Formats: sequence, structure tokens, C-alpha cells
Amino acid sequence: MDNIFANLFRFRQTREVAPISAVPKTTTDGVGKPTVASGTFEERIVRAGSQQIALTVSAVYRATELRAKTMGVMPVQYRKRNAEGGNYTVDMKGLGRRINYLLQEQPNPITTAASLWEQVAIDRIMKGNGFVYIERMPGMDIPKALWLVRLGNYDIITGRYNISYLSDNGYVVKVDVPRDDVLHFPNTFRMQNGFWGISTVQYAAETLSIIKTQKAQSLEVAAKGGRMKLVIGETLNNGQVAPISSGIFDPKEVEKYAEELNDKIYQQDVIALRNLNSVQNISMTSADMQLLEQMNLGLDDVARFWAVPRPLLMLDTNSHYNDYQNATMEFHTRTILPDKTEMEKEIARKLIGFADYGYRDIHICEDPLMVMDPERRAKVAQLKMQAGLCTVNEARRDFDMPAVEDGDVPMASANLMTLKALIAKSDASTQLKPGTYTVGEPPKEGDESA
Repeated sequence: MDNIFANLFRFRQTREVAPISAVPKTTTDGVGKPTVASGTFEERIVRAGSQQIALTVSAVYRATELRAKTMGVMPVQYRKRNAEGGNYTVDMKGLGRRINYLLQEQPNPITTAASLWEQVAIDRIMKGNGFVYIERMPGMDIPKALWLVRLGNYDIITGRYNISYLSDNGYVVKVDVPRDDVLHFPNTFRMQNGFWGISTVQYAAETLSIIKTQKAQSLEVAAKGGRMKLVIGETLNNGQVAPISSGIFDPKEVEKYAEELNDKIYQQDVIALRNLNSVQNISMTSADMQLLEQMNLGLDDVARFWAVPRPLLMLDTNSHYNDYQNATMEFHTRTILPDKTEMEKEIARKLIGFADYGYRDIHICEDPLMVMDPERRAKVAQLKMQAGLCTVNEARRDFDMPAVEDGDVPMASANLMTLKALIAKSDASTQLKPGTYTVGEPPKEGDESA
């Protein structure tokens, strides 16, 4: 285990579960330096401070909240294969009902499922790793509760986790936790071992510091009225300023004063120069005016790091509805879908395993993402019914409407048919050969020859 890994997540060497009433208790590292379960106080302050500094950038706060809230609204479903239809349906009987209650409603006594998955997304982005501890019933493989892990590390040699989480009985520290009992969601970029995630804040630190520097510099420029081009000259009778050609100033002295002015204007707010007749402001330099425009370039970098399109960060004031709609689709497809898939696989391998593979699965349902767009939602339901993918009653159920009579029979568009039926229809239309045909009168009633 490398030194960085060990320093970031250091735990006391103890074998028993250690409940802690408040924050992790202080210990010493042998030389009198105060430490806690996660490392030194200085390390904790640096990590917390870097996150807080990052969140002072409004675009970072918005991007992080947007990703977390989106993951929080999608319910995590524990499903089983339907013996009749062969498809997966949400398991609401016996153990399946218990697991779905933990995943979708109340994972533990102190939080909701939505808050749990939101915090996992935040930890994954801001800390590099999100953890959930699966507390199982004593002596059984049945999940009892899901706890958000606040601090954790992993021993590659033993394959065990050391974790700390806040329970309804205070902080709890556990060591040598089997890896099957910890849901681990690392960030996209990871350390060289390919296992431990790296914080997005760490990757974006340089960009964020540039934004902070640009902002401070811009405010300083604005406070001083801007860095300006100045002309040193003589005031004429008409009030105009003319370059000095003669009079009390020697051209060499004027050049010397200009150099002095150029040096001081970058360091002082109020400048007094000797024996100057007149100074005229022309304008800010082009570089200074471009400095204010560069602020938006920094926010573009934030949008890229957090994989959130600009319109969703409220950066494009002239955007119309289609821009937001397209940006939302891009966000869901390129950002949320990969995160959703990774979480499904991790939860499935820890809660289902190989024995039930193919018979049960974990699905993070994306339907709530369309709830606030009724037009789009209705179009999807219409397309499903036209293609025979759902019945009328199934579509009505999604809108929380009662079932109707004969609404459980699938329907499809009449202009769709199999290739076999299409060929048969074509053959039937070409059976008659070209020629003249006469149609006799229909048989009369009672005519036996008919």
C-alpha cells in the first residue's frame, strides 16, 4: 500500500467494533501529533477545505448538485425474472420486498434512500470514492440496513475494508469488513492500482485555482477603475492635451515619469507623480478587457470536468427550450447513463451474486426523469402502445390512473406485418392474369345450383 493511500485513510489498529458518541476520538501517532481515524487533523482540514473552496464556485456547486439529485430521484429496483413472460419485474414478495424497501425507501433509521444515493454521488465526485456498508442480519446473508460510509480504506492484501459511518447510535468504526459487505463506487479516474478513485476536485484543482485568480484579478481591476493607457502632455488653452514638445518638461524627464507611472500603477491604488502638467485617460488595454471575458472560459472547464452541459449550469442566458431539452438528453445519455450502469453492476454483484445471476437483477429506473415533462412523457407512452410494447392499462398505471375494461390487450399499428404475411399478400394480388373477366349474377334464393 503506497504512502499516499496510507496517509489519507489511517485507522486505529483494533479488532472490535468501536462506537463513538460524536466525531471520531482523538489519538496520537506516537510523537504527540493529534490524529483521528482518517489521519491527522491537518489532513482532514485540507481535504474538507478543498471541497468547500471548490463549492464556492457556483458552477461547481450546481454541477455537483445536479448530478447528485438526478441519481437520487431514480429508484433502485431489485427485480426477478417472470416465469410467464420471461421479463424482469420488481420483486415485492418476501426477501425481495425487504430489499426493495431498503433500496427505495428507508435504507437505515436515520436517512431516506434518495438522500443516501445523493450522498454517494457527491462522495464519488468530491472525494473520489463513494461507499455503502451492507449490514446483514447476524449469521444470515439477508441485508438489514444500508449505511453511508463517511471514511474508508481497503487493504489489497487481505481484501478487507476499514470503514466508519454514522448510525442511529453514534459513529461506528469497523475493521476487516468483507468486501462483499461494502458497495464501493470509485470515480472515473483512479490511482495506478485501478481500484481507488481520484476526486474530480483534485483533477480540477488547477482549473479552479485559475478561475479564483482570474476573479480576484478582475475585481481588483474593476476596483481601481481598470488599467488604462495614459498620455502625459501639456494642457492647451482649449482644454486639449498635446504631447510635450517644449516648455518646463524635458522629453527625457517625461519618458522617465512614464516609466515611473507604469511601474506604480500595478502596485498602488493612489499615485502621485512630480511636476506633471496633465494626464489624459485613453482606454483600458485590449488584454485587460479580454481578462473579464476569460471568466466564462474557466466556467467552460468546470462544465467539462463535471460533464454537465452549459445550459444546465445556467450559463447561457439566450438559450431557448430546445437548447435545454437537447442539453438534458446529452446529460442523461453521456453522464447519468454510465453512472447508472456502474452502480447497477456494483449493487448486483454484492446483493445478488453468481448464484442468482440471470434470475434476478438490479435496475435503476429512469422513468422519474420524465415526470416533469408531461408532453414528452405522453409521446413515449403513445409510441409504446403503437408498437405493442405496453397495453392501455400499463400506460394508465404509469400516470396513476385507474384501469379500464379491455385495456390489458396489447395493440399495434395495422400497417405493420411480418415479412411472411407481406409475401403472402403480394402473391395473392398477382394470382389473376391480365385479361377480360365477366362476373355472373349472384344466385337467387332457393336456387339449388348455387
